Amino acid sequence: MMMPTESLLDDGPLAAAAATGLSSRFRLWRGPDGRRQVYSVYAATEAPDYPGAVALAVRREKDRCVVTWAGPSGGGAHEAARLFGAEEIHLRILPPGESLAQALPEMESGPLAPL
Repeated sequence: MMMPTESLLDDGPLAAAAATGLSSRFRLWRGPDGRRQVYSVYAATEAPDYPGAVALAVRREKDRCVVTWAGPSGGGAHEAARLFGAEEIHLRILPPGESLAQALPEMESGPLAPL
């Protein structure tokens, strides 16, 4: 099981969206490879099931986000959010050529320990 400090770092809201009032709808996460990735933020009960999307079940703690689970979007993400007390699901739609297997091998393992 991978710890969040080894797999994902919360890089905060998307600053480019601040002028439009949409910054709360997007979150930046730094992946294991060091690249920053943009995720769309949804309430845990309202996240869509996009095929080919990475989902993070996220709990808010003060001014930071804590990933409690990472895996493919859909029913598993909704169930993980419920089980691990996550208020949000963050989704990243994968670009052409990147598979779920490529995006998740280091993260998908069920619950992740809080930071």
